[in-house]
Amino acid sequence: MAKHLSHQHAENTIRLMYQEQGFQLSDAIPGNHVQDELGVDIREVPYAALYAFVDEYIVLLRCQSIYFLSADHKVSPSAMTFYRLSIRQLRTLTSIRVLCSYGLDANARLQLRLFYETAQLWVRFRIDQDILSDYAACTTPEAANEFWHKYLSKEKTERYLKKQMQEGGLSWFGGMEDQVKDLKKKLSLVAHPTFLADYNETLADWNGQPETSVITEPLKSSYFTLSKAIFVTTMPFSVFPDPPYNLGSISLRQQDVSWNPIPHPTESWEDYNQQLRNMFPSLFLMAIRFFEEFDKARND
Repeated sequence: MAKHLSHQHAENTIRLMYQEQGFQLSDAIPGNHVQDELGVDIREVPYAALYAFVDEYIVLLRCQSIYFLSADHKVSPSAMTFYRLSIRQLRTLTSIRVLCSYGLDANARLQLRLFYETAQLWVRFRIDQDILSDYAACTTPEAANEFWHKYLSKEKTERYLKKQMQEGGLSWFGGMEDQVKDLKKKLSLVAHPTFLADYNETLADWNGQPETSVITEPLKSSYFTLSKAIFVTTMPFSVFPDPPYNLGSISLRQQDVSWNPIPHPTESWEDYNQQLRNMFPSLFLMAIRFFEEFDKARND
């Protein structure tokens, strides 16, 4: 892969984005430690640059979970809902990343479908207060199933968001609609048993070492999975004008924690976390440049 599409170049680009947003960094970008933590070296695999962006989003989701946990939950009970959503998305994105790094792309796409549905809910929770109480009441399997039928089945939340974008004075950042169409079209192939999905899985297994293992090297088909995971991660942070959380959080700046990125000494806890949220769409804009260059390289 060309140097300008390498993992190192992606890391350098991410570092530049933090600096342009006014952050200071320690020796490494925040997502740098994810690879060490997961124990799989992906720096030379196909589309390694995309793993760098995914790793950065994993850390940014962790930062958001800390912010939601810092709220006064007696005053803002919805903060716990957003905390749980951020943890769910953090763990699902990590699952996608791990599965792709082991060549289990179709399995990663199943996680991507869950990732997309949860991102839709997160966006809706930000603009529809009524749904929050129903969600918090899902304390039994029966209630959870009823919630799914009421709000998620037959694209109900997707249609609700589309209507809000058309009539509610809100808009998506960038060309979200085209991204969603492409995502749904290809995810439908792995959501249920299909000949095409089984055929591609067999090819992936054949290219590995089926006599000695059940996993393979990362697949080129993971370009779709990783790029769409990057897109879906940004969805809850890409609605404009940005709906406020109004959580009344309690600053953790005085805690004995090594922050990375490093907040400015005069920056408030709220401003620091807002700046971190702004990094989601900013990184996505930069990732688009990598998508375009990868597309050119694939078509040459």
